[in-house]
Amino acid sequence: MTWGSEPMRRRLLTAAVALLTATLLAGCGGDAPRATPPGSFARDVDLTGQTFTVGSKEFDEQLLLCRMTIALLQSAGATVVERCDTKGSENVRSALTTGAIDMYWEYTGTAWRTYLRQEAQLTDPRDLFEAVQVADAANGVSWLRQAPFDNTYAVGVSAAAAQRLGVRSISDLARLARSGSPDATLCIDQEFTGREDGLVGLLRTYDFQFPDGALDTLEINGIYAAVAAGRPCVFGEVFATDGRLNALRINTLADDRDYFLPYQAALTVRTDVLTRAPRLALLGERLSPMLTDQVMRELNARVSVGRRSPDDVARTFLREQGLIG
Repeated sequence: MTWGSEPMRRRLLTAAVALLTATLLAGCGGDAPRATPPGSFARDVDLTGQTFTVGSKEFDEQLLLCRMTIALLQSAGATVVERCDTKGSENVRSALTTGAIDMYWEYTGTAWRTYLRQEAQLTDPRDLFEAVQVADAANGVSWLRQAPFDNTYAVGVSAAAAQRLGVRSISDLARLARSGSPDATLCIDQEFTGREDGLVGLLRTYDFQFPDGALDTLEINGIYAAVAAGRPCVFGEVFATDGRLNALRINTLADDRDYFLPYQAALTVRTDVLTRAPRLALLGERLSPMLTDQVMRELNARVSVGRRSPDDVARTFLREQGLIG
């Protein structure tokens, strides 16, 4: 028999097909490279074969939390459908409760006032978290461990303007507005005007109104630069852990009547999803304690000031902590 004979050609072809099939099957098996290299999280959590859809709101901190969650799930072998950057809190919450997404990071104060429609003023972060956790169980939503950082709403003003006007608290701003000062101007985003924990309640709690023309509605990301420049507003709605506060030298006014609730974040997961993948709870246990006020301000600044992508910042942080490879 020669190498060029028909029987030999058939044998070589059969062997080649078998080798190709084995290679393809190996590539589809459990040893296939993961979308995110595993680290310490994957040593304790195996989500191979599971698929999750992860969402978030549209601002930098939410994008970071979304990308961290995606990377950790991928490192544990899961397939992830990304739904980050959804506009509006109500839209993201609705996506969770209707099953369009499986999880996203939410804030306790937002859930208590906006979704659960509760009026009790719970100012202790632990008490608020436990109350939200219990109440939301009836909606089929489970709250994993909350993070220590508190991204509460705040009223911001440039350090220079605060000194010039002698304004350190929201009560000081209220007095300024009642005096008719042209500096009593406020920038807010559209969502803040209609939220249960937004503008209307703030004005009622501090018993004042802004004069006509003193309110400007901007995109949330534009408010920081506007406040720093003092145009078109001297004061503005800001988030307490935003990285631009330090960079732009923006002070936050003391909430001396405790209007704003704690807004500590936790990963919210549909209860049916957590039931089929209970090891998901370890994501909150491992990641949440690392997310302090200082850490979140620094990470947010890398995005908003340093112009790095949320995905890059999220993965760099997780690698630094050893959670992913």
